[in-house]
Amino acid sequence: MSSPQSSPPASPSASPTTSPSPTSKKSPQKPSSTPSSTRDPVSSRVITGLKNLYHLHLSPIESSHHFSSFHYAPYSDSEIEAKPQVLLVGQYSTGKTTFISYLLGKKYPSAHIGPEPTTDKFIAVVHGPSDKVIKGNSLTVVPELPFGGLSTFGAGFLNKFEASVTSSPLLESVTLIDSPGVLSGEKQRVNRSYDFATVVKWFAERSDLILLLFDAHKLDVSDEFRDVIENLKPHDDKVRCVLNKADQISKSQFVRVYGSLLWSMGKIFRTPEVSRVYCGSYWEKDLVVKDYKDMFEEDEKLLLEELKGLPSQAAARKINDMVKRIRLVKVHVCILTYLKSKMPYFFGHEARQKQLLEDLEDVFEEVKIMYDLSDGDMPDITQFRVNLRSHDFRRFPKLDRGVLLRLDGLIQKEIPELMGRVGGVSGVLSMSKMGEVEHEDTKTRIKRKQEEMMRKRKSQSNIVGGVLIGVAVLIVLLLVLVGVVVGLEHQGVLKTEFTKAIAALFGVVVGVKDAQDVQVAGGEL
Repeated sequence: MSSPQSSPPASPSASPTTSPSPTSKKSPQKPSSTPSSTRDPVSSRVITGLKNLYHLHLSPIESSHHFSSFHYAPYSDSEIEAKPQVLLVGQYSTGKTTFISYLLGKKYPSAHIGPEPTTDKFIAVVHGPSDKVIKGNSLTVVPELPFGGLSTFGAGFLNKFEASVTSSPLLESVTLIDSPGVLSGEKQRVNRSYDFATVVKWFAERSDLILLLFDAHKLDVSDEFRDVIENLKPHDDKVRCVLNKADQISKSQFVRVYGSLLWSMGKIFRTPEVSRVYCGSYWEKDLVVKDYKDMFEEDEKLLLEELKGLPSQAAARKINDMVKRIRLVKVHVCILTYLKSKMPYFFGHEARQKQLLEDLEDVFEEVKIMYDLSDGDMPDITQFRVNLRSHDFRRFPKLDRGVLLRLDGLIQKEIPELMGRVGGVSGVLSMSKMGEVEHEDTKTRIKRKQEEMMRKRKSQSNIVGGVLIGVAVLIVLLLVLVGVVVGLEHQGVLKTEFTKAIAALFGVVVGVKDAQDVQVAGGEL
């Protein structure tokens, strides 16, 4: 997290590599070296391994358990192979388009800049030899670009999506996603022909870095923007904040604005650790207030270095995203199979499903305990309940322990091998062995839980069986006793009052109404 205290000025090595701009302008600091657009052999092997892992192991499980209906669409090869993506999100007129133009050193095709909401489309800024614009419907069928999954949002969104192709050293290794400004009130929902928050969520899932832009003059976070940020919580490790136009406020105002931004983000993300905040003025004009000039230059340098480092971290990031997806698939499988197990075999399906939906909080707790899951792995219960309403629980698959073992094996054996190729504290061989040991531990733990559940069920069955046998023996003994008593009465051995008392006791047990019925029953015996 950056501090409002001044830091040393940027070193000369961070100066622009291009020809200097006029003195009245300032140019963005360029990285000292431009990353190559060609993927290194290690990353290529990792990407190939991820594609095989997903298509051979994870995708079939997602398909059989309706995963895409609840969470994410299936991965395509182009999405796994894609360059690192940077998503820019912010309220209108916070400077998103100007920020991108500043990083590129020029305006890109279809860029519109103004004080009013100018960008009304999602724009993917990609590298190409010549400037041109590709419309959304065409983008979904370009195999080299990872946007095929956006076709699920329909023509209403695709008409508001396009790619801006331009030549830039930065774009050789990174794709930038410019988004429309978040509006306030009904305009955010009614005036758009698509679900803005859902589209942002789609891009966030596939982005390596998410930049939230804030205007130092308009720091108030609207309810609509807050909802968008809430959807980014599962990806909070990718989120960075950019306090733009920070040179246009006084020194005292800057301190208050900076503190207010940290407080707001901590409240939204509900965590004491706040996302990294980059402060500055990302356009070509000179700084207005230069009290924090050194800090702004340092933050700009750090931001550019983070962008520059994305390609080298892309393989590790994709592995991390795949691990999160595998864990979510496991939780999803556990929940659906549990709901399936609670459905009746013959009658009362609708009532039982309705009851399970109402008690979904209890269901989540039982699933967590049964499968040893953590709170952080559980999906959003409100959205999950909404998605469940459109499904028939009887059609969910039954529990297959082999599926859970395969998912655990992916995390504890296959993923460590891929991480070993990227580089880490252990080599491939040692991590593979560690995965085998942990995989065996998982098998043992699941087997132990199965045995415990079987013992519990067997114990319960034995108790119920013992009770039923005891009741049956008692009834037989009473019938024999009543028969003997009635026989003795006929012989004049016992008095009628005693017979009636015995008959009354028998009636309580077997439901006979009066002593006369008992006598008849006893006589028949």
